[in-house]
Amino acid sequence: MKLSWCFLIFGIVSAVLFSATYINLEIYANGSILISILILSFLGKGLENIKHITVLLFLMMAIEYLAVMYFLSLNSNGLQAFYVNNLIFGTHLILDVTTLVLLKHRLRWSLRYIRLTNPDNWRAIYMTHADPLLYAIFYGFIIVDLAALGENVISNLEFLGIDESSAKQFWSWGLIYHNYEILKSILLSCVVTTLLATIFVERQRPDTPDEELESES
Repeated sequence: MKLSWCFLIFGIVSAVLFSATYINLEIYANGSILISILILSFLGKGLENIKHITVLLFLMMAIEYLAVMYFLSLNSNGLQAFYVNNLIFGTHLILDVTTLVLLKHRLRWSLRYIRLTNPDNWRAIYMTHADPLLYAIFYGFIIVDLAALGENVISNLEFLGIDESSAKQFWSWGLIYHNYEILKSILLSCVVTTLLATIFVERQRPDTPDEELESES
């Protein structure tokens, strides 16, 4: 079986299993994902591209986790849920867009970093299977963030000065809002699955030209 088919099958099966685990056990906290990404960083030892990607995702998710915890504390201190939800969804959106931009330019910045730290190993930096897949997944994150933020605003128009009799017809709007955690869990499982599958594929890669020369000598 070709390696690309192995990658596809492994990715589909892992994504389904991760998603089922997150949803059924209600593991929505970013802490579980942070641990998974941290473990992947160790699994990717010697794989420069995977290490760079996992460190990037780890940092962005850590910032997201701290921000959300702070906003939830504001809610417990009396700030209305409408404003807290806007802060949370808005922060998710900003960080997901930032991650998307960073992933888009990851190859360039990885090359700059490796040329500064280990110039002889610059050939270790290249586009992996994870790069375009994660780019697509974070487009999904952004769409979900925008939809949830929009629904939160539309279903609470009275907070924006709209007459309650006119606003209440939109109170039932919340398809994405009420399923936000499930959708994010599925997307997060896809992130972890993509990294796991990419590590598997990278382990099967042939030696680079430099490594082949070293082995021949």
